[in-house]
Amino acid sequence: MDVVADLASDVLGGRPNGTAQSAQAQRYLVDQLAGFTTPLAGITYLQPFDQGTNILAVIRGSQLPDQYVMVGAHYDHLGTDCPADGADTICNGASDNAAGVAEALSLARRVAASGPPKRSLIIALWDREEDGLLGSTYYVSHPVVPLDQVVAYVNFDIQGTSMTPALRDITVAVGAETGGPNLQQALDRATASTPLTELKLSLLFGQGRSDHAVLFGAHVPVVFFTDANNGCYHTVNDEVDIIDPAKLDRQTDVSTALVTDLLSTSTPPSWVGNAPATTFADAQGLLEVLRLSQPDLGLLPAADRPAMSVYLEDLQRIVAAGPTAFDAAATATLLQGAVKLVAAFTHVDCRALVPATH
Repeated sequence: MDVVADLASDVLGGRPNGTAQSAQAQRYLVDQLAGFTTPLAGITYLQPFDQGTNILAVIRGSQLPDQYVMVGAHYDHLGTDCPADGADTICNGASDNAAGVAEALSLARRVAASGPPKRSLIIALWDREEDGLLGSTYYVSHPVVPLDQVVAYVNFDIQGTSMTPALRDITVAVGAETGGPNLQQALDRATASTPLTELKLSLLFGQGRSDHAVLFGAHVPVVFFTDANNGCYHTVNDEVDIIDPAKLDRQTDVSTALVTDLLSTSTPPSWVGNAPATTFADAQGLLEVLRLSQPDLGLLPAADRPAMSVYLEDLQRIVAAGPTAFDAAATATLLQGAVKLVAAFTHVDCRALVPATH
C-alpha cells in the first residue's frame, strides 16, 4: 500500500503528464525498480516520447532470455482535470491507476525474489494512457524488444476497489481468449484457489479502454485485470482510502501465479485474433454479477433501476435458453445491457465504496 499512497498523494498532484509532478513520479518509480531489475538495452529505464515518458525494466530470464512476458500499468492520471469536490481539486487516481502500478511492482518483486525466471519479465509503466493510450501506442511503434518475442502481456488498470459494496469480492479478467486455450488454462490455474470471484470476460468487454488493447493490436496475447468503473472513477474522491489492501493483495496473488506460469510454461500462448466477440460464458458471468449486486440497487439513482431490472430479466432468459440458443440477438442484448450496467455503477456514491477497514 505504500506505493499506492505515495503515487496518490497530493504531493504528486494527480500525476499529469509533462509536469514536474510527473517527473517526480518517474524518479520515484525508477528508484523502486532499480533495486531488483535492470534497464532494457538502449534505455536507462525511461523511454521519452511526445510529452510523455514510459518506464521500462527487465528481470532477465536464465533459460529463454529472448522470450518475454510483459506486465504493465499506466502511472499517469488527470492532474486536476476532473470535477472538484469543495476545496479538493486533485484527481489523485488511487485505484486508477496507482493500485495497478503497485500490483505490477509487487508481482515483479516476487518474481525476482524467487530467482531468475525461465523467460525474461518486462515491467512497463505507461504514460499518457489517459490521453488515448499514447504511451503504449508509442511503445509498439518503437519496441525495445521484438514484439513477436513477447509471449503475453498482462495489464492492470483499476485495482483494489469494487463496483458496488456487494461486489467487493468480484474482480475481472478480460481477454484471455486472445492467447487461445494455453492462456485461458493458465488463467484458470491462477484463479483456482483465490477467495475472490474472478469474472472472466471476452476482450470486447474491456471496451478498448486500457493499454492491453494496443498490445493485442500488435498481435500479443493479453489479459486485462480490472475492477471496472465505479462512482470514484475520474473524480477527486479516487483517494487511497477507497483501496482495500486485502483485496489488492489477493489480486496480486492471482496475477503473480499467472505470470509465474507464463514465465515457465513449455506451452506458451499463441495470439488469436478471430475469437468470438462474446460468448455464452460472458452472459453467465454477468448474470451472476447482477444477481450479487441486487442488495445495492437502492444505491443507484432511480432512473437507472428499471434498466437494471430489465437487464437482469434478459440475462436470466439468455442463460435459461442455453448455449445453443446464444445467437446474434442474444449477443446484442448482452452487450447493450453491459454498457448500461457499467454506466449505472459509475452513479454509485464513491463514499459507499470505502472499505470497512477504513
